[in-house]
Amino acid sequence: MADDKNTANTSPFPEGYQPQSRRERREMEEYFARLAAEKAAAEKATAEQSAAAKNSERKETTDEESAADVETTKDFSEMTPKERRKAKRAEQAELTYSQAQEEGRLGEWLWVQAREGGTVILYALVIAFLVKTFLLRGFYIPSGSMEQTLQVNDRVFINVAGSYFSEPKRGDVIVFKDSQGWIPSTQKTSSPLKDALSFAGILPDTSSNFLVKRVIGTPGDVVESDGNGKIKVNGVEITEPYLYPGNPPSELAFKVTVPAGKYFVMGDHRSNSADSRYHISDGTAFISKDDVQGNVFVVAWPLNHFGLLQDQSSVFSSIPAPTSTPSE
Repeated sequence: MADDKNTANTSPFPEGYQPQSRRERREMEEYFARLAAEKAAAEKATAEQSAAAKNSERKETTDEESAADVETTKDFSEMTPKERRKAKRAEQAELTYSQAQEEGRLGEWLWVQAREGGTVILYALVIAFLVKTFLLRGFYIPSGSMEQTLQVNDRVFINVAGSYFSEPKRGDVIVFKDSQGWIPSTQKTSSPLKDALSFAGILPDTSSNFLVKRVIGTPGDVVESDGNGKIKVNGVEITEPYLYPGNPPSELAFKVTVPAGKYFVMGDHRSNSADSRYHISDGTAFISKDDVQGNVFVVAWPLNHFGLLQDQSSVFSSIPAPTSTPSE
C-alpha cells in the first residue's frame, strides 16, 4: 500500500490546509473555481486574438498576391503607357543571356546591359563631379618650382570645402587659376579627353591653366627683400625651413604692399620659380582670392611621396598685423 505522503494532492486547497468548517470549505471551493474559470477565459481570449491576427495576416498576404496576380496577368492592351514601359523593363531585367540566345533577342539583351552600365557610369561621374566641386580636387605637379615640398609628377589634393569657409593664410600652399597669363601660351597644352576627365573629377587636373605656390603675403602685408638677405613681412624677417637646399630667400630686390582680396605668392624653389616677384613690373604680381582653388593638404601619389603637408604657419607667428587697411 502506498504511503499517504506520496499520494498526489487533488484538493483545490494548498497542501496541508484543512478548512475549519463546511462554510469555509464551500467558500474556498467557490473562490478557487472562480480563479480557474477566469484563467480559462483569459487563455481562450488570448488564443482567439492570436488566431484572428494570423487570419488577418493570411488575408493581407492573399490580397497582395491576388493584386500582384491581377497586375501580372493584366492584359497588355489594358495598361497605360507608363504601365507598359514598367512591365517591359521588368521583363527585360529578368532576361538572361541564354534565354536571349534561344529567343533571338541578343540585341535587346545587349541594349539592356548597355543601358544599365551607362546608368552606373553616369551616377559615378555625377558623384565624382560633386566631390571635385565641393570636397576634394586632384592636381598634377608638372614643374620643380615647389621643390622640395612638392616634386615633379606628384599628384596632390586640395581642400575645396575649406576654401568656402576660410581664406588662405601665410604659409599655405595654394593652387590658383592662371587668369593673369603667368604661363606663356607656348607652354600651355591641352588634351580634350584628359580635360573632360579632369573636369568630371575622374583624373587629377593636368591642364596648364593652374599654378601652385606658397602664400607669403596676405591683404595689407608689406613684403620686401633687399636681394641679399631674408624676406621681411611687415618689417619682420622670416626664416623659411621649406626652401630648396642652397637657395637664398630671394636674389631679387622688391618691396610691395598686398592689396585687399589679393595674395603675394612664391615658390619654395626660389631660383626655379617665376612667382609674384617677377610680375611686379607688369602689374600681375598679386593673386585674386577668386582664382584660389584651395589649399594643398596631401601628396597622394607616388606612394613614396605620400603624406600630409606640414603646417608652416609657425614661420609667420611673429609677424604683426598690417599697420594700414589694404587698398583695393
